[in-house]
Amino acid sequence: MKKYTYLFILAVMTIATSFWGCDDLLDNVELRHSLSAEEAARTAKGSDAILSGALLAVRSTYQSPGISVWKACGTDIVRDGTNLSDEPASGMPGMNSYNGSFAANSEQVLQVWDTYYSGITFANTAINGLTSGGNVDDLDDDIKDKLGQAYTMRAFLYLELVRRFGNIPIIEAADLEQGPVFETVQRQESEVYALIISDLETAIPLMKTRNDGGDRGVLVPSKGLANLLLAEASLDMGEYQKAADAADALINDGSYSLQPLDGIFGLDGGKSGEENNAEIVFSIGFTDEIPDEVQWTSQQWMPLYDRVNGVSRTMENGGRPWSRLSPSDYYFTLFEEADGRLNAWHKRYWIYDDADAAPDGRNVGDTVKTEDLVNQFGDDPIRLRYTDPTTWKYAEDDTYGRSTAQAEGWRNIILFRYSHAYVAAAEAQFGLGNTGAAMTYLNVLRERAYGNTTGNFSSITFEDIVEEHARELGHEGHRWAFLKRNDLLVERVRANNPAAAPNIAEKHVRWPIPLEFIDQTGSTQNTGY
Repeated sequence: MKKYTYLFILAVMTIATSFWGCDDLLDNVELRHSLSAEEAARTAKGSDAILSGALLAVRSTYQSPGISVWKACGTDIVRDGTNLSDEPASGMPGMNSYNGSFAANSEQVLQVWDTYYSGITFANTAINGLTSGGNVDDLDDDIKDKLGQAYTMRAFLYLELVRRFGNIPIIEAADLEQGPVFETVQRQESEVYALIISDLETAIPLMKTRNDGGDRGVLVPSKGLANLLLAEASLDMGEYQKAADAADALINDGSYSLQPLDGIFGLDGGKSGEENNAEIVFSIGFTDEIPDEVQWTSQQWMPLYDRVNGVSRTMENGGRPWSRLSPSDYYFTLFEEADGRLNAWHKRYWIYDDADAAPDGRNVGDTVKTEDLVNQFGDDPIRLRYTDPTTWKYAEDDTYGRSTAQAEGWRNIILFRYSHAYVAAAEAQFGLGNTGAAMTYLNVLRERAYGNTTGNFSSITFEDIVEEHARELGHEGHRWAFLKRNDLLVERVRANNPAAAPNIAEKHVRWPIPLEFIDQTGSTQNTGY
Protein backbone atom coordinates (compact mmCIF):
# COMPACT_ATOMS: atom_id res chain seq x y z
CA MET A 1 0.00 0.00 0.00
CA LYS A 2 1.24 3.47 -0.83
CA LYS A 3 2.48 5.32 2.24
CA TYR A 4 2.98 8.98 3.04
CA THR A 5 5.66 9.90 5.55
CA TYR A 6 5.51 13.25 7.28
CA LEU A 7 8.89 14.29 8.62
CA PHE A 8 9.04 16.40 11.74
CA ILE A 9 11.76 17.68 14.05
CA LEU A 10 11.44 17.11 17.76
CA ALA A 11 13.56 18.53 20.57
CA VAL A 12 13.33 15.77 23.17
CA MET A 13 15.03 17.94 25.76
CA THR A 14 12.45 20.71 25.37
CA ILE A 15 9.61 18.25 25.79
CA ALA A 16 10.92 16.43 28.80
CA THR A 17 12.09 19.54 30.62
CA SER A 18 8.51 20.66 30.98
CA PHE A 19 7.45 17.54 32.85
CA TRP A 20 10.52 16.26 34.73
CA GLY A 21 13.42 17.68 36.69
CA CYS A 22 16.83 18.18 35.12
CA ASP A 23 18.35 14.95 36.52
CA ASP A 24 15.49 12.87 35.19
CA LEU A 25 15.71 14.70 31.89
CA LEU A 26 19.35 13.79 31.38
CA ASP A 27 18.63 10.18 32.28
CA ASN A 28 15.72 10.07 29.83
CA VAL A 29 17.67 11.59 26.95
CA GLU A 30 20.55 9.15 27.52
CA LEU A 31 18.04 6.30 27.69
CA ARG A 32 16.40 7.28 24.41
CA HIS A 33 19.72 7.22 22.61
CA SER A 34 21.05 4.00 24.17
CA LEU A 35 18.00 1.75 23.84
CA SER A 36 15.50 1.00 21.11
CA ALA A 37 12.10 2.62 21.49
CA GLU A 38 10.62 -0.75 22.38
CA GLU A 39 13.25 -1.39 25.05
CA ALA A 40 13.00 2.15 26.41
CA ALA A 41 9.24 1.97 26.61
CA ARG A 42 9.39 -1.03 28.92
CA THR A 43 11.16 1.01 31.60
CA ALA A 44 9.41 3.65 33.68
CA LYS A 45 11.80 6.41 32.62
CA GLY A 46 11.80 5.32 29.00
CA SER A 47 8.02 5.26 28.71
CA ASP A 48 7.88 8.67 30.39
CA ALA A 49 10.32 10.07 27.84
CA ILE A 50 8.28 8.69 24.94
CA LEU A 51 4.90 9.65 26.40
CA SER A 52 6.10 13.21 26.85
CA GLY A 53 5.90 13.56 23.07
CA ALA A 54 2.19 12.80 23.09
CA LEU A 55 1.66 15.31 25.89
CA LEU A 56 3.63 17.90 23.96
CA ALA A 57 1.26 17.57 21.03
CA VAL A 58 -1.52 18.92 23.23
CA ARG A 59 0.69 21.35 25.13
CA SER A 60 2.38 22.95 22.13
CA THR A 61 -0.83 24.35 20.69
CA TYR A 62 -1.17 26.49 23.82
CA GLN A 63 2.38 27.74 23.29
CA SER A 64 1.49 29.19 19.91
CA PRO A 65 -0.06 32.68 20.11
CA GLY A 66 -1.74 32.13 16.76
CA ILE A 67 -3.78 29.06 17.74
CA SER A 68 -3.70 28.93 21.55
CA VAL A 69 -7.49 29.25 21.87
CA TRP A 70 -8.41 27.49 18.62
CA LYS A 71 -10.73 25.06 20.39
CA ALA A 72 -12.90 27.93 21.66
CA CYS A 73 -13.41 29.42 18.20
CA GLY A 74 -16.45 29.12 15.98
CA THR A 75 -19.25 28.47 18.47
CA ASP A 76 -22.38 30.26 19.64
CA ILE A 77 -20.87 31.50 22.90
CA VAL A 78 -17.90 33.37 21.41
CA ARG A 79 -17.38 36.29 19.06
CA ASP A 80 -14.38 38.07 17.57
CA GLY A 81 -12.39 40.12 20.01
CA THR A 82 -11.64 43.65 18.91
CA ASN A 83 -8.02 42.76 18.15
CA LEU A 84 -8.53 39.42 16.39
CA SER A 85 -7.69 41.10 13.07
CA ASP A 86 -4.05 41.15 14.19
CA GLU A 87 -3.93 37.40 13.54
CA PRO A 88 -3.58 35.85 10.04
CA ALA A 89 -7.00 35.54 8.43
CA SER A 90 -6.44 31.81 7.82
CA GLY A 91 -5.94 31.21 11.55
CA MET A 92 -8.24 32.03 14.44
CA PRO A 93 -10.16 34.73 12.49
CA GLY A 94 -11.12 32.07 9.96
CA MET A 95 -11.74 29.44 12.63
CA ASN A 96 -14.13 31.78 14.40
CA SER A 97 -15.88 33.41 11.43
CA TYR A 98 -15.64 30.64 8.80
CA ASN A 99 -14.53 33.28 6.28
CA GLY A 100 -13.07 32.52 2.87
CA SER A 101 -9.57 32.24 4.32
CA PHE A 102 -10.64 29.26 6.41
CA ALA A 103 -9.47 26.82 3.76
CA ALA A 104 -7.36 23.76 3.08
CA ASN A 105 -4.21 25.86 2.64
CA SER A 106 -4.47 27.36 6.14
CA GLU A 107 -1.10 27.06 7.88
CA GLN A 108 -2.84 27.08 11.25
CA VAL A 109 -5.14 24.17 10.35
CA LEU A 110 -2.07 22.28 9.12
CA GLN A 111 -0.33 23.07 12.42
CA VAL A 112 -3.12 21.44 14.41
CA TRP A 113 -3.17 18.41 12.08
CA ASP A 114 0.59 17.86 12.07
CA THR A 115 1.06 18.46 15.78
CA TYR A 116 -1.63 16.02 16.84
CA TYR A 117 -0.48 13.34 14.43
CA SER A 118 3.08 13.69 15.71
CA GLY A 119 1.70 13.09 19.22
CA ILE A 120 -0.04 9.95 18.01
CA THR A 121 3.32 8.64 16.75
CA PHE A 122 4.72 8.89 20.28
CA ALA A 123 1.67 7.16 21.74
CA ASN A 124 1.98 4.40 19.13
CA THR A 125 5.65 3.93 19.98
CA ALA A 126 4.88 3.59 23.67
CA ILE A 127 2.01 1.16 23.02
CA ASN A 128 4.02 -1.02 20.67
CA GLY A 129 7.03 -0.99 22.95
CA LEU A 130 5.04 -1.89 26.03
CA THR A 131 3.06 -4.67 24.32
CA SER A 132 5.89 -6.17 22.26
CA GLY A 133 7.37 -8.30 25.03
CA GLY A 134 4.45 -10.61 25.64
CA ASN A 135 1.54 -10.69 28.04
CA VAL A 136 0.49 -7.27 29.35
CA ASP A 137 -0.58 -8.95 32.59
CA ASP A 138 3.10 -9.67 33.28
CA LEU A 139 3.95 -5.95 33.43
CA ASP A 140 4.24 -4.33 36.84
CA ASP A 141 1.56 -1.87 37.89
CA ASP A 142 3.60 1.24 37.09
CA ILE A 143 4.30 0.07 33.55
CA LYS A 144 0.66 -0.96 33.07
CA ASP A 145 -0.27 2.56 34.07
CA LYS A 146 2.13 3.97 31.46
CA LEU A 147 0.51 1.75 28.84
CA GLY A 148 -2.92 2.99 29.89
CA GLN A 149 -1.67 6.56 29.59
CA ALA A 150 -0.42 5.87 26.07
CA TYR A 151 -3.78 4.42 24.99
CA THR A 152 -5.57 7.37 26.58
CA MET A 153 -3.40 9.97 24.88
CA ARG A 154 -3.78 8.26 21.51
CA ALA A 155 -7.54 8.20 21.99
CA PHE A 156 -7.60 11.87 22.98
CA LEU A 157 -5.56 12.96 19.96
CA TYR A 158 -7.61 10.90 17.52
CA LEU A 159 -10.82 12.20 19.11
CA GLU A 160 -9.79 15.80 18.50
CA LEU A 161 -8.83 15.01 14.90
CA VAL A 162 -11.88 12.96 13.93
CA ARG A 163 -14.23 15.53 15.42
CA ARG A 164 -12.71 18.30 13.35
CA PHE A 165 -11.78 16.55 10.13
CA GLY A 166 -14.11 13.53 9.80
CA ASN A 167 -12.64 10.73 7.68
CA ILE A 168 -8.96 10.67 8.59
CA PRO A 169 -6.04 8.24 8.26
CA ILE A 170 -4.99 5.98 11.09
CA ILE A 171 -1.20 5.98 11.28
CA GLU A 172 1.17 3.13 11.85
CA ALA A 173 3.93 3.17 14.40
CA ALA A 174 7.18 4.59 13.09
CA ASP A 175 10.62 5.45 14.34
CA LEU A 176 10.45 8.63 16.39
CA GLU A 177 12.92 10.41 14.11
CA GLN A 178 10.98 9.40 11.01
CA GLY A 179 7.61 10.72 12.06
CA PRO A 180 4.10 9.49 11.30
CA VAL A 181 3.54 7.07 8.43
CA PHE A 182 0.05 7.47 7.02
CA GLU A 183 -1.94 4.97 5.08
CA THR A 184 -3.36 6.96 2.20
CA VAL A 185 -6.69 5.25 2.72
CA GLN A 186 -8.82 7.49 4.90
CA ARG A 187 -10.86 5.66 7.49
CA GLN A 188 -14.53 6.26 8.02
CA GLU A 189 -15.38 8.21 11.14
CA SER A 190 -16.98 5.10 12.62
CA GLU A 191 -13.69 3.19 12.24
CA VAL A 192 -11.73 5.92 13.99
CA TYR A 193 -14.26 6.06 16.82
CA ALA A 194 -14.07 2.28 17.16
CA LEU A 195 -10.32 2.59 17.72
CA ILE A 196 -10.80 5.46 20.20
CA ILE A 197 -13.37 3.56 22.26
CA SER A 198 -11.30 0.36 22.14
CA ASP A 199 -8.22 2.26 23.32
CA LEU A 200 -10.09 3.77 26.24
CA GLU A 201 -11.74 0.53 27.28
CA THR A 202 -8.31 -1.10 27.17
CA ALA A 203 -6.74 1.75 29.13
CA ILE A 204 -9.20 2.04 32.01
CA PRO A 205 -8.39 -1.23 33.84
CA LEU A 206 -4.66 -0.60 33.41
CA MET A 207 -4.59 2.91 34.83
CA LYS A 208 -4.28 4.35 38.28
CA THR A 209 -6.75 6.82 39.67
CA ARG A 210 -5.56 10.29 40.51
CA ASN A 211 -5.47 9.35 44.20
CA ASP A 212 -3.50 6.18 43.49
CA GLY A 213 -0.94 7.99 41.41
CA GLY A 214 1.13 9.40 44.24
CA ASP A 215 2.62 12.74 43.30
CA ARG A 216 1.36 12.68 39.72
CA GLY A 217 -0.84 15.72 40.42
CA VAL A 218 -3.12 16.55 37.52
CA LEU A 219 -0.57 16.74 34.71
CA VAL A 220 -0.53 13.03 33.92
CA PRO A 221 -3.43 11.07 32.39
CA SER A 222 -5.41 9.04 34.93
CA LYS A 223 -8.33 6.62 34.95
CA GLY A 224 -10.62 9.63 35.44
CA LEU A 225 -9.51 11.20 32.17
CA ALA A 226 -9.98 7.93 30.28
CA ASN A 227 -13.52 7.58 31.62
CA LEU A 228 -14.41 11.15 30.66
CA LEU A 229 -13.02 10.70 27.15
CA LEU A 230 -14.96 7.44 26.85
CA ALA A 231 -18.13 9.27 27.84
CA GLU A 232 -17.48 11.98 25.25
CA ALA A 233 -16.62 9.59 22.42
CA SER A 234 -19.66 7.45 23.21
CA LEU A 235 -21.92 10.51 23.14
CA ASP A 236 -20.53 11.38 19.72
CA MET A 237 -21.54 7.92 18.53
CA GLY A 238 -24.97 7.97 20.19
CA GLU A 239 -23.97 5.12 22.54
CA TYR A 240 -25.79 6.65 25.48
CA GLN A 241 -25.61 3.77 27.93
CA LYS A 242 -21.87 3.45 27.49
CA ALA A 243 -21.55 7.21 27.91
CA ALA A 244 -23.71 7.17 31.04
CA ASP A 245 -21.66 4.34 32.59
CA ALA A 246 -18.36 6.07 31.86
CA ALA A 247 -19.58 9.40 33.26
CA ASP A 248 -20.81 7.63 36.40
CA ALA A 249 -17.44 5.90 36.78
CA LEU A 250 -15.78 9.32 36.95
CA ILE A 251 -18.44 10.76 39.23
CA ASN A 252 -17.87 7.86 41.63
CA ASP A 253 -14.08 8.13 41.47
CA GLY A 254 -13.10 9.32 44.93
CA SER A 255 -10.14 11.26 43.53
CA TYR A 256 -12.38 14.20 42.63
CA SER A 257 -14.93 16.52 44.15
CA LEU A 258 -16.76 19.69 43.19
CA GLN A 259 -14.89 22.70 44.53
CA PRO A 260 -15.94 26.22 45.53
CA LEU A 261 -16.50 28.27 42.40
CA ASP A 262 -13.89 30.92 43.12
CA GLY A 263 -11.03 28.44 43.60
CA ILE A 264 -11.36 26.19 40.56
CA PHE A 265 -9.50 28.53 38.24
CA GLY A 266 -7.52 30.22 41.00
CA LEU A 267 -3.79 30.47 41.57
CA ASP A 268 -3.60 30.64 45.36
CA GLY A 269 -0.91 28.27 46.59
CA GLY A 270 0.53 27.88 43.09
CA LYS A 271 1.14 24.54 41.44
CA SER A 272 0.52 22.58 44.64
CA GLY A 273 -2.42 24.76 45.65
CA GLU A 274 -5.45 25.76 43.62
CA GLU A 275 -3.77 24.68 40.39
CA ASN A 276 -3.93 21.17 41.79
CA ASN A 277 -7.49 21.33 43.14
CA ALA A 278 -9.69 18.25 43.32
CA GLU A 279 -11.98 19.30 40.48
CA ILE A 280 -9.25 19.12 37.85
CA VAL A 281 -9.23 15.87 35.91
CA PHE A 282 -6.45 16.84 33.51
CA SER A 283 -4.39 19.95 32.93
CA ILE A 284 -1.32 20.85 30.90
CA GLY A 285 1.55 22.20 32.97
CA PHE A 286 3.75 25.26 32.68
CA THR A 287 6.22 26.67 35.14
CA ASP A 288 8.08 29.95 35.58
CA GLU A 289 11.14 27.87 36.44
CA ILE A 290 11.45 27.46 32.66
CA PRO A 291 10.75 31.05 31.62
CA ASP A 292 10.93 30.43 27.87
CA GLU A 293 8.28 27.70 28.02
CA VAL A 294 5.15 29.87 28.10
CA GLN A 295 1.48 29.52 27.26
CA TRP A 296 -0.37 32.19 25.31
CA THR A 297 -3.89 31.66 26.59
CA SER A 298 -4.21 33.98 29.56
CA GLN A 299 -4.58 37.28 27.73
CA GLN A 300 -6.43 36.17 24.61
CA TRP A 301 -9.77 37.02 26.23
CA MET A 302 -8.78 40.36 27.75
CA PRO A 303 -10.40 43.39 26.04
CA LEU A 304 -8.48 46.58 25.31
CA TYR A 305 -9.66 48.19 28.53
CA ASP A 306 -6.55 50.33 29.02
CA ARG A 307 -7.47 52.46 26.01
CA VAL A 308 -10.31 53.92 28.04
CA ASN A 309 -9.36 57.20 29.68
CA GLY A 310 -8.98 56.76 33.43
CA VAL A 311 -8.49 52.97 33.40
CA SER A 312 -4.90 51.82 33.97
CA ARG A 313 -3.23 48.66 32.80
CA THR A 314 -2.78 46.73 36.05
CA MET A 315 -2.79 43.10 37.06
CA GLU A 316 -6.00 43.70 39.01
CA ASN A 317 -7.64 44.98 35.83
CA GLY A 318 -6.39 42.06 33.76
CA GLY A 319 -2.80 42.71 32.76
CA ARG A 320 -1.88 43.22 29.14
CA PRO A 321 -4.96 43.18 26.89
CA TRP A 322 -4.85 41.01 23.78
CA SER A 323 -8.53 40.78 22.78
CA ARG A 324 -8.52 37.93 20.29
CA LEU A 325 -11.82 36.48 21.46
CA SER A 326 -14.78 37.64 23.53
CA PRO A 327 -17.79 35.84 24.98
CA SER A 328 -20.88 36.44 22.85
CA ASP A 329 -23.83 38.51 23.98
CA TYR A 330 -25.93 35.34 23.92
CA TYR A 331 -23.58 33.68 26.40
CA PHE A 332 -24.22 36.28 29.08
CA THR A 333 -28.00 36.08 28.60
CA LEU A 334 -27.82 32.52 29.94
CA PHE A 335 -26.94 33.56 33.50
CA GLU A 336 -29.22 34.78 36.24
CA GLU A 337 -27.72 37.21 38.72
CA ALA A 338 -28.04 34.64 41.49
CA ASP A 339 -25.90 32.15 39.56
CA GLY A 340 -22.53 32.29 41.34
CA ARG A 341 -20.65 31.33 38.20
CA LEU A 342 -21.49 34.72 36.69
CA ASN A 343 -19.24 36.67 39.03
CA ALA A 344 -16.79 33.93 40.02
CA TRP A 345 -15.74 33.08 36.47
CA HIS A 346 -16.06 36.42 34.67
CA LYS A 347 -14.95 40.02 34.80
CA ARG A 348 -18.06 42.01 34.06
CA TYR A 349 -17.01 45.61 34.71
CA TRP A 350 -13.97 47.86 34.73
CA ILE A 351 -13.54 50.73 37.13
CA TYR A 352 -11.74 54.04 37.00
CA ASP A 353 -8.46 54.04 38.90
CA ASP A 354 -6.69 57.10 37.49
CA ALA A 355 -8.26 60.28 38.83
CA ASP A 356 -6.26 62.55 36.53
CA ALA A 357 -7.36 60.79 33.34
CA ALA A 358 -10.93 59.90 34.31
CA PRO A 359 -13.68 61.82 32.48
CA ASP A 360 -15.45 64.67 34.21
CA GLY A 361 -17.88 63.49 36.84
CA ARG A 362 -16.21 60.09 37.27
CA ASN A 363 -14.22 59.23 40.38
CA VAL A 364 -11.79 56.50 41.26
CA GLY A 365 -13.84 53.39 41.97
CA ASP A 366 -16.70 54.31 39.60
CA THR A 367 -17.69 51.73 36.98
CA VAL A 368 -17.04 52.54 33.32
CA LYS A 369 -20.39 52.98 31.59
CA THR A 370 -21.40 52.80 27.95
CA GLU A 371 -22.12 56.51 27.87
CA ASP A 372 -18.50 57.18 28.90
CA LEU A 373 -17.26 55.12 25.96
CA VAL A 374 -19.59 56.97 23.60
CA ASN A 375 -18.27 60.29 24.88
CA GLN A 376 -14.70 59.18 24.25
CA PHE A 377 -15.03 57.15 21.05
CA GLY A 378 -18.26 58.29 19.42
CA ASP A 379 -20.23 55.56 17.69
CA ASP A 380 -17.25 53.40 16.67
CA PRO A 381 -18.58 49.86 17.25
CA ILE A 382 -15.13 48.42 17.87
CA ARG A 383 -14.00 50.93 20.49
CA LEU A 384 -17.34 50.73 22.25
CA ARG A 385 -16.40 47.16 23.12
CA TYR A 386 -13.19 48.04 24.96
CA THR A 387 -14.73 47.07 28.29
CA ASP A 388 -16.73 44.06 27.14
CA PRO A 389 -17.33 41.54 29.92
CA THR A 390 -15.13 38.50 29.54
CA THR A 391 -14.23 35.10 30.94
CA TRP A 392 -11.77 35.04 33.85
CA LYS A 393 -11.04 31.32 33.64
CA TYR A 394 -7.62 31.87 32.11
CA ALA A 395 -6.63 35.11 33.84
CA GLU A 396 -3.17 35.13 35.36
CA ASP A 397 -1.92 37.64 37.90
CA ASP A 398 1.69 38.09 39.01
CA THR A 399 1.84 34.84 41.00
CA TYR A 400 4.52 33.54 38.62
CA GLY A 401 6.24 36.86 38.00
CA ARG A 402 4.28 38.12 35.02
CA SER A 403 4.30 41.83 34.32
CA THR A 404 1.71 44.04 32.65
CA ALA A 405 3.91 44.02 29.53
CA GLN A 406 3.51 40.27 28.99
CA ALA A 407 0.69 38.54 27.16
CA GLU A 408 2.19 35.12 27.86
CA GLY A 409 2.23 33.29 31.17
CA TRP A 410 2.82 30.11 33.16
CA ARG A 411 -0.46 29.08 34.68
CA ASN A 412 -1.56 25.54 33.87
CA ILE A 413 -4.26 25.03 31.25
CA ILE A 414 -7.23 23.04 32.55
CA LEU A 415 -8.50 20.71 29.83
CA PHE A 416 -11.05 18.63 31.75
CA ARG A 417 -12.92 19.10 35.01
CA TYR A 418 -14.94 16.81 37.23
CA SER A 419 -18.11 18.84 36.66
CA HIS A 420 -17.91 17.86 32.98
CA ALA A 421 -18.94 14.34 33.99
CA TYR A 422 -22.26 15.64 35.33
CA VAL A 423 -23.03 17.46 32.09
CA ALA A 424 -22.07 14.38 30.06
CA ALA A 425 -24.17 12.14 32.30
CA ALA A 426 -27.17 14.44 31.86
CA GLU A 427 -26.80 14.35 28.08
CA ALA A 428 -26.48 10.55 28.11
CA GLN A 429 -29.48 10.03 30.38
CA PHE A 430 -31.59 12.36 28.27
CA GLY A 431 -30.57 10.34 25.20
CA LEU A 432 -31.76 7.21 27.02
CA GLY A 433 -35.10 8.86 27.74
CA ASN A 434 -34.39 9.23 31.46
CA THR A 435 -35.31 12.89 31.79
CA GLY A 436 -35.55 12.80 35.56
CA ALA A 437 -32.08 11.33 35.95
CA ALA A 438 -30.69 13.92 33.54
CA MET A 439 -32.26 16.69 35.61
CA THR A 440 -30.75 15.27 38.80
CA TYR A 441 -27.24 15.51 37.37
CA LEU A 442 -27.78 19.09 36.23
CA ASN A 443 -29.19 20.07 39.61
CA VAL A 444 -25.97 19.01 41.34
CA LEU A 445 -24.21 21.75 39.38
CA ARG A 446 -27.08 24.19 39.78
CA GLU A 447 -27.06 23.78 43.54
CA ARG A 448 -23.36 24.54 43.68
CA ALA A 449 -23.84 27.55 41.42
CA TYR A 450 -26.68 29.04 43.48
CA GLY A 451 -25.52 27.91 46.89
CA ASN A 452 -28.92 26.34 47.54
CA THR A 453 -31.80 24.69 45.70
CA THR A 454 -33.45 27.90 44.43
CA GLY A 455 -31.89 27.47 40.99
CA ASN A 456 -32.75 23.79 40.63
CA PHE A 457 -34.79 22.59 37.67
CA SER A 458 -38.18 21.04 38.33
CA SER A 459 -38.33 19.70 34.77
CA ILE A 460 -36.05 19.95 31.77
CA THR A 461 -35.94 19.87 27.99
CA PHE A 462 -32.85 19.27 25.90
CA GLU A 463 -32.48 23.03 25.60
CA ASP A 464 -31.75 23.15 29.32
CA ILE A 465 -28.81 20.80 28.76
CA VAL A 466 -27.60 22.96 25.87
CA GLU A 467 -27.67 26.04 28.06
CA GLU A 468 -26.21 24.40 31.16
CA HIS A 469 -23.36 23.06 29.05
CA ALA A 470 -22.54 26.66 28.10
CA ARG A 471 -22.83 27.97 31.64
CA GLU A 472 -20.69 25.27 33.21
CA LEU A 473 -18.09 24.57 30.52
CA GLY A 474 -18.13 27.77 28.51
CA HIS A 475 -14.85 28.73 26.76
CA GLU A 476 -13.03 25.63 27.99
CA GLY A 477 -12.86 24.13 24.50
CA HIS A 478 -15.79 21.70 24.59
CA ARG A 479 -18.62 23.65 22.96
CA TRP A 480 -17.83 23.05 19.28
CA ALA A 481 -17.94 19.25 19.56
CA PHE A 482 -21.09 19.38 21.71
CA LEU A 483 -22.95 21.51 19.16
CA LYS A 484 -21.73 19.38 16.26
CA ARG A 485 -22.84 16.05 17.69
CA ASN A 486 -26.28 17.45 18.49
CA ASP A 487 -26.71 18.96 14.99
CA LEU A 488 -26.79 22.48 16.41
CA LEU A 489 -23.50 23.98 15.22
CA VAL A 490 -24.69 25.80 12.10
CA GLU A 491 -28.00 26.91 13.59
CA ARG A 492 -26.62 28.25 16.87
CA VAL A 493 -23.52 29.88 15.40
CA ARG A 494 -25.63 31.60 12.75
CA ALA A 495 -27.90 32.96 15.46
CA ASN A 496 -25.31 34.05 18.02
CA ASN A 497 -21.84 34.58 16.55
CA PRO A 498 -21.95 37.90 14.62
CA ALA A 499 -18.76 37.41 12.60
CA ALA A 500 -19.67 33.86 11.61
CA ALA A 501 -23.38 34.33 10.93
CA PRO A 502 -23.02 35.35 7.25
CA ASN A 503 -20.48 32.62 6.47
CA ILE A 504 -21.18 29.39 8.28
CA ALA A 505 -22.56 26.58 6.14
CA GLU A 506 -23.22 22.86 6.51
CA LYS A 507 -19.72 22.05 5.22
CA HIS A 508 -18.23 23.67 8.31
CA VAL A 509 -19.20 20.80 10.60
CA ARG A 510 -15.90 19.42 9.28
CA TRP A 511 -12.67 21.33 8.86
CA PRO A 512 -10.78 21.22 5.56
CA ILE A 513 -8.16 18.50 5.43
CA PRO A 514 -4.79 20.24 4.95
CA LEU A 515 -3.90 20.74 1.30
CA GLU A 516 -0.33 19.56 1.85
CA PHE A 517 -1.63 16.15 2.90
CA ILE A 518 -4.15 16.01 0.05
CA ASP A 519 -1.52 16.93 -2.55
CA GLN A 520 0.99 14.34 -1.38
CA THR A 521 -1.40 11.45 -0.92
CA GLY A 522 -4.24 12.04 -3.33
CA SER A 523 -6.67 11.72 -0.44
CA THR A 524 -10.25 12.94 -0.60
CA GLN A 525 -10.98 16.46 0.58
CA ASN A 526 -14.02 17.13 2.72
CA THR A 527 -17.07 18.29 0.78
CA GLY A 528 -17.21 21.99 0.04
CA TYR A 529 -13.50 22.81 0.33
